[in-house]
Amino acid sequence: MDVSHETASVYLLARFGSLWRLGIVEHPRHGGWMVCGGHLERGERPEQAAVRETVEETGYRPRLLRPAGHSLPPDYPHAPARPANATPDGTAWWVVGIPAGPDGQHPQRHLHIDHIHVAVTDRPYGPTSPREQPFRWVTARELETLDTPADNRILGSALLDTVPATVAARHHRPARDEALRRELLRRRDIDQAFRNSLPRELTGELSARWAEIDEDNTAWLRQVIDRAGWPGRALCGEDGADAAWLLAQHADRQPELQRMWVGLLAEAVTAGDADPRHLAYLEDRIAVHVEGGKQWFGTQHRRASGGGVYEPFPVHDPDGVDHRRAEHGLEPLSEATKRINDTNT
Repeated sequence: MDVSHETASVYLLARFGSLWRLGIVEHPRHGGWMVCGGHLERGERPEQAAVRETVEETGYRPRLLRPAGHSLPPDYPHAPARPANATPDGTAWWVVGIPAGPDGQHPQRHLHIDHIHVAVTDRPYGPTSPREQPFRWVTARELETLDTPADNRILGSALLDTVPATVAARHHRPARDEALRRELLRRRDIDQAFRNSLPRELTGELSARWAEIDEDNTAWLRQVIDRAGWPGRALCGEDGADAAWLLAQHADRQPELQRMWVGLLAEAVTAGDADPRHLAYLEDRIAVHVEGGKQWFGTQHRRASGGGVYEPFPVHDPDGVDHRRAEHGLEPLSEATKRINDTNT
């Protein structure tokens, strides 16, 4: 067998509401579906290759997780090539030796040393860049029936069981701040009382007051987030976290902040520290009102042409919208649209 060659593999996971999935790519050269990865380029560190390969093959930028005493499943077929977690930067979970057949880069049978990384992406709806390979997200049940190598199936299934708890344990959860919670609720109540009292026809004075409330809340929330991070359940309770999201939703005059905050909210959702419904609403709000594109969950509505009933802004994959909404704890879109129209009649 030829000399060894180094590769990096990435088990990329994401949370869809309360459900976790594993990302896999189709490799026509090898056949079937596999986790992403490939050979290290000259001078490239394993974690650099892991990020590069993930971006190129899936379009998502991964957030690499660091190891914490995890072991390979007992039925995993490849032996460790060196002690676990021995890489200098600590980002590879395992380093294993895998016998490999000839391929485009190595015409002889060879042993490759695979640096196995585990990663998450917090915003799995819509890749951030073009992808090279066909890609899909699969559940643990789907993975069991998929045409994929045994090592991918065995380790992927194990990680789908363990990574949610790992991510939750590593998420920074500050001590509860009751004073912050009370201030969030106070600002939420002012926001809602003003909006619920608005007449159909706005005066200049009302418009100015509306802008004043939103801008004050946005500036205050920015200071909170800069100091303490996203105000999740651990910091300010369920109702406080709900109020923080509402203020972020109404920060439309500062779209650059909304873009930054949605990433922080997404990371909190991945860790179970924020409500997936909040992420669905903020993702859609940015997609429609900041980027002028289509939304994924149908949370944003507008009046139909001619001032008629309310209708959703255009939606990606309309046939799948109710499935996505259900995963995130939202009612079917038709029911949401009816409720909005009933409220505004």
